[in-house]
Formats: sequence, structure tokens, C-alpha cells
Amino acid sequence: MRRAVLPLAVALATTLVAAGCSEPGDDYCATLGDEKATLDRLSQRADDPGSGALSESIDVFERLRDASPEDIRDEWTTYVIAWQGLEAALERAGVDAGVFEDGTQPEGVGDAEYDAVRDAADKMRSRPVVDAAVGIEQHASDVCGVDLGDTGL
Repeated sequence: MRRAVLPLAVALATTLVAAGCSEPGDDYCATLGDEKATLDRLSQRADDPGSGALSESIDVFERLRDASPEDIRDEWTTYVIAWQGLEAALERAGVDAGVFEDGTQPEGVGDAEYDAVRDAADKMRSRPVVDAAVGIEQHASDVCGVDLGDTGL
């Protein structure tokens, strides 16, 4: 893998909450705002081995999915499932995401575990997950007034 994908997720989630939501009373927008401090903190720790940032980020994504309205719920579900798959593959391999940054098989990681992590990372870049991220971005812009155009998604 070229780079660990956790920083991308944290960047997306941080950007999602970077601006206030325009619809008063919107629980989803309120949840986005409430998660901002957590996502900022996680983005600072994303590259620190053993920081738990991946697991904590997934917790945030799950809360955002659970707060999301029906029209964006499928996108959040797709996004969360992809991250959960990556986390599970890394746990089975017994390593942090950072050890895969250069794309070589880390010492002590078996072929099956290595392949599972690569497959999970590939899924993160798959059309359904990318489309889900784009849908989340569009919804955040349209409903919450959050411009995610500069996130590189």
C-alpha cells in the first residue's frame, strides 16, 4: 500500500465537521459539530503507532452513521463497513496500519494476513466506497453547508 489510509479517513471526517450546519435542529448536523474536537485530536495521532486512532475513528464514523438521515445512511454504512474490514484485517495481522505504508510485507506478517490487509485497503479505494464518500461530501454540503471540495476525495 502506498500510504496508510487512516489519515484519509480522519481528513474526511474532520472536514465533514469543519463548518457549522445550516439547518437548526438537524440532529445529524449537530452530531457532526459535536464530533469535531474528537476528529481533530484523532487526525493529530493518525500516524502514531499504537495510538488507537483507527479504532476511535471508526467509533466516530459509527456515531455519524447512526445519526445520519435515511437519505445518506447507506453511504455511511458502506463507508463504516469498509473501515471495519480494514481494522479487522489489521487486528488479525497483529499490526498497525503504518507498517504497510511502503507496500512491502512486514516481517512477521503471514501471506494470508498480508493479503487480507491489502484486500481491505483496496476495498477502501473501491468504487462503492469512493462513491459513498462522495455522497457523504455532497450531503454535508447540501444539508449542513459544509464544503468538502478540497478534501481530495
